[in-house]
Amino acid sequence: MFGHCVSKHRIWMRCCLRRNHNSAIRKYLKENVGIAGSTVYQGTLYEHTVARELGEKLAMQQLEICGGSYDAGIDIRGNWPLDTIYNVSKDKRTLEDGVAKKVSVCGAQFKPVIHRLESQKPFKPLNVLVQCKAFTSAKITGKEVRETMGAFSSAVPSHKRNQYMLVLGSPNFLTRDGLNVMNSLAIPLIYVRIEMLKLHQGWYDVENSGKLQNYYENEYASKLLQGCGVSHWLKFRQYNRPV
Repeated sequence: MFGHCVSKHRIWMRCCLRRNHNSAIRKYLKENVGIAGSTVYQGTLYEHTVARELGEKLAMQQLEICGGSYDAGIDIRGNWPLDTIYNVSKDKRTLEDGVAKKVSVCGAQFKPVIHRLESQKPFKPLNVLVQCKAFTSAKITGKEVRETMGAFSSAVPSHKRNQYMLVLGSPNFLTRDGLNVMNSLAIPLIYVRIEMLKLHQGWYDVENSGKLQNYYENEYASKLLQGCGVSHWLKFRQYNRPV
């Protein structure tokens, strides 16, 4: 459905230390110096950067870069074991009371993830689909958001959409139109603003650039993730805890 990721595509695991993520990025830079500056080079480099930040900052796992002719508009796929965030965050905050058993957004009814986390059954991670827009200056408009929705709709049957999380990553902000379109969608969509790697003294500053700057959930994702502790996890940088 998504196409097959070839063996050279790296699997980004949260358990890897940041230096291992960065070593992989440096390896990509070195191996592809011949096409440096090309659109393909910059786009794939940004995908590697987004994968690093999602793995380190949001505890997403098994993130595979899948760009290519058969990617169906999906650049990265993986999974999100939200119990990692939930179990850490619940020790440091007052859990939200009264999360409804079912909520409704844009005509769709569904059960928030927290009820799965609080059940006695092992939690099955959400599937993650990521689309990257490595725009150098342009903001993300409603057009790009709709394109991302199209990729999601082509890849995920409607009855399984609550088992998935769609992520749209870009170095720039959303326009007002882009924000409005996001919140009108009956699918779970997260927008992450992740900067592109910056050049320093003629080479990329892998250590100090390419950081997660903003995180935003559309209304559907917000209701789906209510009470899971993601905002607390990011605000207090719980991702820095030893694993």
